[in-house]
Amino acid sequence: MNFRKTLAGLLLSAVTLAVSAAEPEAKKPTAEKPESTKPEAKKPASGGKARQRGQSERTCALTVTWWEEPALGEGERLELGVQGDNGVTPIAPSTMSPSGTFLYEGPAAVAIVRKGTVPPPPDAKPGTKPTETWFPFVSFNLGPDDHEALAILFSLDGTRKVMTRTFNINTENFPFGGFHVYNFSKTKLLCSMGGKVFYAEPGRRTPSPVVMTQREVVNFFLGMTDADGVQKLIYRAPLILNEKIRRLYFVVENPGAEPENRFVTHTMMQHVAGHKTVESMKGQDAPAGGEGEEKGGKPTKASAKKPDGATGEAPAKPKAQ
Repeated sequence: MNFRKTLAGLLLSAVTLAVSAAEPEAKKPTAEKPESTKPEAKKPASGGKARQRGQSERTCALTVTWWEEPALGEGERLELGVQGDNGVTPIAPSTMSPSGTFLYEGPAAVAIVRKGTVPPPPDAKPGTKPTETWFPFVSFNLGPDDHEALAILFSLDGTRKVMTRTFNINTENFPFGGFHVYNFSKTKLLCSMGGKVFYAEPGRRTPSPVVMTQREVVNFFLGMTDADGVQKLIYRAPLILNEKIRRLYFVVENPGAEPENRFVTHTMMQHVAGHKTVESMKGQDAPAGGEGEEKGGKPTKASAKKPDGATGEAPAKPKAQ
């Protein structure tokens, strides 16, 4: 009996010692685990915020102009703006003038908005004024390569609808000294500039092969080929051109007019002194033209001079039939 009691006592003591020795080992991992996971939990949160900031879908030196300003009723105002990532930029487009360039940062689908008012709600206090806000007006798209773009607004006759045409005017495609013909007609046009002949296809913009590198007078001819295969002269004039001006030359056709008035031309010119780029407006670089502007697109005293050739077209000679 004594031996059994002694053996039982030894077994009980061994079990007690084993349990007490195992308890510290079991508690250690539970105490360390929360401390090692806390820093790891913060990393995804900070990384997610950085990805959300991103860049604008389009960044562009944008110019907006009217082809012809719409007729407004008495007391009616037309206040426009462009909606971008940083809010609305008010604009005041002039007629056929590539001025007023501003920095656009926003979606590829550019939204032009019009300022209007919202009447107060029925339960508003007496004397509550209407609230000013921006309403959709018209929109157009910018391409991924449109770092400089021109948008022309067309007011449709007899309606309040407006349509747009956009033009990529990056200097690598449309340099100063360049002359582009946009043929709005349905007729293939024959062009001659400085003795070099090129064709302006219907509904397309065609660059002249002549790019000016100095100031000179260039003879310009515009013609067409009739149904009988006979070439007819539509317009001719000596133009005073130089390397500081680029021109968009529009040709519009009125099929119902007399032959001598069937085609009408319009010219839009931009001088290098008024040229702005994304870099110049951000203050990162000098404008591509270089002359007459400081960083940020601000004109210097030299740019106050009258642009060379701004009114340099000589009177057109009589049209030949």
